[in-house]
Amino acid sequence: MRPRVVGAAVALCVALCRDAQADFCRRWFSLREVQSAPEAYRRDVRLRQIATIVTALAAGSLPLLPPPAAGFVVARTRIVAAPAVEPGRPILGERTVLRGRMPAARRTALLQRRRSNRWRTIASDMTGARGRYRFGVTASRAPLRVVAPRRAARGLPRAQTRAFRLAVRRQVVAVAARTVAARGRAVTVRTTITPPRPGRRLTLVATDARGPRLRFTLRAGARGVARRTVRFPRSGPWLLRVRAHRHRGAAAVSASRRVRVVPRPRPSVTAHRGGSAATPENTVPAIASALASRADAVEVDVRRSADGVLLLAHDETFGRTTNVAAVFPARASAPVGSFTWEEIRRLQATGPGAQPAVVRIASLEDLFRTTSGSAVRVVLDIKRPDLYPGIEHQVVAAARRHGLVGAGAHDRVRFDSFDWAAARRLRAASPDAEVGLLSRNAPPTDLRPYAWADVWAVHARFVTSSLVARARRVGNTVDVWTVNERAAALHFADLGVGGIITDDPVTVLRLVR
Repeated sequence: MRPRVVGAAVALCVALCRDAQADFCRRWFSLREVQSAPEAYRRDVRLRQIATIVTALAAGSLPLLPPPAAGFVVARTRIVAAPAVEPGRPILGERTVLRGRMPAARRTALLQRRRSNRWRTIASDMTGARGRYRFGVTASRAPLRVVAPRRAARGLPRAQTRAFRLAVRRQVVAVAARTVAARGRAVTVRTTITPPRPGRRLTLVATDARGPRLRFTLRAGARGVARRTVRFPRSGPWLLRVRAHRHRGAAAVSASRRVRVVPRPRPSVTAHRGGSAATPENTVPAIASALASRADAVEVDVRRSADGVLLLAHDETFGRTTNVAAVFPARASAPVGSFTWEEIRRLQATGPGAQPAVVRIASLEDLFRTTSGSAVRVVLDIKRPDLYPGIEHQVVAAARRHGLVGAGAHDRVRFDSFDWAAARRLRAASPDAEVGLLSRNAPPTDLRPYAWADVWAVHARFVTSSLVARARRVGNTVDVWTVNERAAALHFADLGVGGIITDDPVTVLRLVR
């Protein structure tokens, strides 16, 4: 039932109670005077008496009822609009400004925050001539309101804004850069802050595992974007980390991105002994493994059998690379050149990894047939030419028969040797092919007498930036052997070597490509 209907019903009961009391009194006194009244009349008086008592009791209990509803009184609190927020969507923890207006001027305004189901005052301000107020607050997700207490002396009611929450969001930093970058070339690093805060200070730090850090200080623009050009001095994996410092109370945030820096110019990768990391060296499976790894070149060692067949073998004996001790026990230490090709075919090559089938010693013809139709280059290391007279001309003739030497061959073969006199004879026999000088020690200081060669293939211990520079001045390049570690491969690539000879071409290619 509505409050107005209830009030009207209560007022009617009070009026009836008063009428019943007056009628009861009149009839009570009349009954005392008229003792001989009929029975029906006396019964009617008693019923009216009981009704009058009940009505009186009801009228006496009215002060105990609850107070009337709010509809009977004028509201004492005036609800006004919530204040405006600057910035509109603040960052969590950022200093934020609240601006609003109260109904009257020169009035105290209280900023309250709700915590633990209670409103607590956290700041106060005096409204201006137009009732405007201003509060500075740290952005959070707690409910807020602005209250102006009642001023009875001036007849001003209590004023209060609607409870509101700040549209708080977290700040995010993103770093954008190329995933693969070239060493020494300019790379643009783009940093974006969301939501944008112009002028926010950022620090960009670039680190790698071997070199010093690169550190830059940036400032966010109007859209929260900052750009920086970075040149990476070394090849390898780099980590870019951007830190946005504290800004107007907002906490610092950071982001990171990895960049793989590859050497430029990229050195060629040569599979040493056919790629011998997981297969027996100088065999057809090793050569096939090098082709599968997409190496730029495959390097093998060439010797000659007793009956004049060119074969692939590194050592002067078969003791380390085959089962010669089981097949020919009395000749386990015999030179390679003392075996005929038929005897060599009876040997089984041994090496790393479990072989699913018998692996035989490969001939130079096997190498040419395996690499035929591919773009891989062939590097022939001719071992001990002094033990095999005329082997230089024989190797050149075999390469020419397969179209690897001559006009249009496009340097598909290179002849290397530790015997520099034999290398000079190779140059005379094949003017169109590349010739390399192998060195276990540091090459001579003056390389001009050896300008006729194309490549210096030097052991890793003696390859320096000075050697690379001196070779370039006479028109040569430097290949380094044998490099299997990642850090060493990147180091030599940054020195500017022309090629890296490795047992694990897959890993090295992943670093430099």
